Amino acid sequence: MLPMVIAVTCIAAIAASFIWWWQTKAPPIPEHLQNMGGDFTLQSADGPVALQGFRGKVVLIYFGYTHCPDACPMTMANWASAFQRLTEKERARVRGLLVSVDPERDTPETLKEYATFFHSNIIGVTGTLDALRDITGLYRSDFVVEKEGESEDYEVGHMSFVYVIDPQGKVRGLLAHDSPLQDVIEQIRNALRVAS
Repeated sequence: MLPMVIAVTCIAAIAASFIWWWQTKAPPIPEHLQNMGGDFTLQSADGPVALQGFRGKVVLIYFGYTHCPDACPMTMANWASAFQRLTEKERARVRGLLVSVDPERDTPETLKEYATFFHSNIIGVTGTLDALRDITGLYRSDFVVEKEGESEDYEVGHMSFVYVIDPQGKVRGLLAHDSPLQDVIEQIRNALRVAS
């Protein structure tokens, strides 16, 4: 009888270990996200910011602008809520990058004020229009400056996806700007499981 109890206990322990390992393992990158993204360097109010400088962290990337009336502030507020619900240890390994596709109006200083209004883990960056077009192309995104003449009152049409970058610098998830908060948290935690 004792050998049977020991055997059952061992099998249960092995099964529990496998379940724990499976639950803590990051899911594979979906096929449609493979070969998307790449490193880039843009300007913040505190100097150049390189995506590769965030290795070991999860980064949320969003292409938007500060004069955006709806999707951009909604996205930033969503990030802030998600960051607040993470543990302190998780939050230390997560950053948000608001990449402005309106460099004419969004100076690095303006972006810093806008981004940190939502959360201190969000960094605003921008660059030249040519650099921004190259970067959005890497992420299969796009934007159009809808400007007529010299007016300062114009909109920028842009895609509104959030790219979830894992600690190895790979695009691991894609969210809508208005994704439910729990989905944002889940994507962040899935990406945090990736070994840096």
